[in-house]
This record gives sequence, structure tokens and C-alpha cells, in this order.
Amino acid sequence: MEERLRQILALPERTMHTEIEDAQHTSNDHEEQELFFLKISREDVEQGRLQTYLREFKKFEKRRYRGRVSLVFTGYEYDPREVYQIREITNWLDRLLKNIPYLFYFLSRENYSMRIAFFCLSEVVGRSGAEVAITKAQGRRLIEKVTASALKFSRRAKEPIEAQYALAESILAELGYEQTYSDDEAADAE
Repeated sequence: MEERLRQILALPERTMHTEIEDAQHTSNDHEEQELFFLKISREDVEQGRLQTYLREFKKFEKRRYRGRVSLVFTGYEYDPREVYQIREITNWLDRLLKNIPYLFYFLSRENYSMRIAFFCLSEVVGRSGAEVAITKAQGRRLIEKVTASALKFSRRAKEPIEAQYALAESILAELGYEQTYSDDEAADAE
């Protein structure tokens, strides 16, 4: 991970000592556990109801459901639009993120849950088949913001440094952080 990004995300520097210490404390419990599907009804979305879901996330915090939550919006099965094209959902997710800034700590990479939430929070400028286009600068800022917030929660939960790096790298990879750079910027970053 490049130094500029490490500083933006407020990740501590890796040292040989922390890597050895973290290896002793890190477990793969999170990878081995099942997904939790959080069903969000169309009625709750359209009415702007968040309380039930905020309570669920409090439970997720206690259980440390890192990377295990998949958001499922029900009642939209026959809507021809993609989830990120439905204004009520994007507004609802924006409010959820404001209340739970570390939301991406919990979101799963499976079922594209993390990616779908990201597109709902982004300004989508185009689409070609399964490919979605957003502005690179806006995408980069949003990825940095949600990753930094997830890491802040990880630190508050006293997770080891290597677990924090793994979390950051997972979110950055899933959301395509490297793709947010133009060719000139990528060359400058190296």
C-alpha cells in the first residue's frame, strides 16, 4: 500500500514486530462464518424508516459481523431498474451511511453487496452491460471515506494491525480503488 493512501486511511506503519504479534492474534473466524442477509422492505425504504436497521447494526457491532452482512431490498423484484438507479434506495442508503459511517466494515463482498451499496452512494454517470461508470475523482474520495470509516471502527474494536490492513485491502480491491486513477496519476503514484 502506498504511503499517501496509508496516511489518508490513518493506518499505522507495518513493522516486523507488529506483523509477528498480529499473526499470533489474527484468526480466520470471519471468513468461516455465514453471511447474514438483512432484508430491507420497500415500504421501509419509501417511508425512510431506519430505526429497525440501526438496531440490527448495533447487534452486528457486538457480534463483529465483519464482512458478513448482505443487504437485500425486498419488494423491488419486478422493478426493471438496477438497485443503484432507484432514488428511494439511494437516499435510504445515504441516510444509513450517515448514521453508520463504518457500514462498509460489515458489508459482504459476496453477492456484490458492498459494490451495490457503493454504486448507490456514487454518482453513476454511465453503464454498459454489467459495467458501471462513475467519475474517478468522486469514486476515489468515496472509497477513501468509507474505508477510513471502516478502519476507525476496526481500531475501536481493537483489531490487530494486520486485520486492519486486510480490511482496507479488501474494501479497496472490491470497490476498484486502483481504477479511480487515470494513467498519468497511476504512473505518478508508482
